[in-house]
Amino acid sequence: QVSDAVYRMVYELAKAQYDAAVARCEQERPQLESTIRTDMDQIITSKEHLASKIRAFVLPKAEVCVRNHVQPYISSILEALMTPTSQGFAEAREVFFKEVTDMNMNVVNEGGLEKLVEYMEKLSHLAFHPVKMQSCYEKMDQLKLEGLQQRFDVSSTSVFKQRAQIHMRQQMDDAVYTFETLLHQELGKLQGKDELCKSIQRILERVLKKFDYDSSTVRKKFFREALLQITIPFLLKKLAPTCKGELAKFQELIFEDFASFILVENTYEEVVLQSVMKDIMQAVKEAAVQRKHNLYRDSMVMHNSDPNLHLLGEGPPIDWSEEYSGQPEEPAAERRRRAKQVVSVIQDDEGALPYGAEALLQPGSPEARQPEQAQPGVPPSPPDAVQEIREALAQERPGDASPVPRADPSVPHGTAAPASPRADVPAEAEEPRVTAAPPGGQSPSAACHQRGDKEPGEPRGTTESGEGVQTEF
Repeated sequence: QVSDAVYRMVYELAKAQYDAAVARCEQERPQLESTIRTDMDQIITSKEHLASKIRAFVLPKAEVCVRNHVQPYISSILEALMTPTSQGFAEAREVFFKEVTDMNMNVVNEGGLEKLVEYMEKLSHLAFHPVKMQSCYEKMDQLKLEGLQQRFDVSSTSVFKQRAQIHMRQQMDDAVYTFETLLHQELGKLQGKDELCKSIQRILERVLKKFDYDSSTVRKKFFREALLQITIPFLLKKLAPTCKGELAKFQELIFEDFASFILVENTYEEVVLQSVMKDIMQAVKEAAVQRKHNLYRDSMVMHNSDPNLHLLGEGPPIDWSEEYSGQPEEPAAERRRRAKQVVSVIQDDEGALPYGAEALLQPGSPEARQPEQAQPGVPPSPPDAVQEIREALAQERPGDASPVPRADPSVPHGTAAPASPRADVPAEAEEPRVTAAPPGGQSPSAACHQRGDKEPGEPRGTTESGEGVQTEF
C-alpha cells in the first residue's frame, strides 16, 4: 500500500508538470508551423546540403570503424538476443493455445454459453496475469551478453529484457482481443455445443497464424532497435576524437533563420546511424531465412490468406458478463475497476503506462473512494502527506488481515475482488482460474503476493524496483 500511495503522489506531480509542458508546446506550435511551412523548401535544401558535407567527412571514418569494431560481432549479438526472445514468444503462444483449448473443453463439458461468458471474462485478462505470463517472462533471464557487454560498454541487459517482456504482453493482449472479437461475431450464428466447440477451434487456428506473423514482425523490429542501441553509442564514442571537434565548422553552412530547425549534432548522428544500419538490416534478414527462430521473411505476405482479420479495427473491449449474463448493467466506474483488477497486480516501471491514466487516478481502496462519492466531479488526488498515507494504511489493514474470504472454498467464480490495487493480489486465490502452482509448492495467492511485493527483480518491471524501464528508456 505504501508503494501505491507513493506511486500516485509521484504520478500526480509528474502529470501536472507534463501537462504544463504540453500546454506551452501547443501555444508555440502555430508560430513554428507557420515559419516552417513558409520556408520548408529552403529548410530541406539546407539540410540536404549540410548532410552531404558531413557525410563526405564522417562516412569514410565511420565505415572503417564499423568494419573493424562492429561488423564482426553483429551476428553474435543477434544470436544472443534471438534465442531467449524467440523462446519467450513461443511460450506466450503455447500459453494462449493452452488457455483457449482448456476453455473449449470446459465449456463443452460444463454448460455451454453460460460457462463461455465466465471463461471469456477471465481470458480477457490473460496478458496481464502475473502467474500465467511468468513462464514467458522468465525466458528472457537467459539473455547474456557477457564479453560483448564489456566490449560495447553496455551497463546492463535489463532494458532489453523488459522491453521484450513488454512486447510479449502486447502480443498476448492482441491475440486475446482478436480471438474474442471473432468469437463474438460468430456467437449469433451458432446452435449447440458442438458448433460452439468447432467454431472456437477454427478461430483459435486463425489467431495463432496471425500471432506467428505478428510476433515475427515485432521481434525483427526489436532486434534491429536493440542492435542500434548497443552499437550507436559505441560508434559515437569511437569517432568522437577524430570527428566531434570538427563539427563546429559545419555550423556555417546553416542559415541563421534555420538554426533552430537544423542541428549539426543530429545530422552527424544520422550519418553514423546510416553507416551501420545496412549491416544490421542484412544480419536480421539472414536470420529470418534460417527458420531457426520462426522468423518470416519480409517478402511473405500473410494477410491475403485471411483478409477478415484486417477488418476488425479498434473498438471497445467486449463486456461478456453484461452482454450475455442477463445481469443488470454496472456503473461505468465499477466496470472499469473490475476490468483492471488483474492488471493492478503488476505495476509497470515503463515510460508508457499499460492502461489508461484514469485507472491510475482512482483511489486504491473502497475507503479512499468515499470522499469522491460525496464530491462528484472532483478528480481524485493522491495523499499529500505522510500522515494521510498512514491513515489510509490503517483503514486498509483490517480488511487485508482478514483470512476468511481467502480461505473460503465456497466462493463462486464470479465473485469480484477487492477494489484496492494491492488488496486484489491475494484475491487471486478466490478464482479457480489460477490452477498451476508456482515453483516451491506455494499457492497461487502467495506467488502473486510475493512477486508483487518482494521480488523487484522479477520480469515485467514492477514499480517496487528502483531500476526499471522508466530509468533506462
